[in-house]
Amino acid sequence: MFITLTVLAALISGMFVASVASTISALRRESEDFKALMERHKVF
Repeated sequence: MFITLTVLAALISGMFVASVASTISALRRESEDFKALMERHKVF
């Protein structure tokens, strides 16, 4: 029983870390896209 709960907690923690990493990656990508858009807008 204890092992099962430990494994479940480890899986949930891993999923949380993966979710946070994915969110940070998406925010960085969005920031880069926004900077590129501003550069193109400044040219015109």
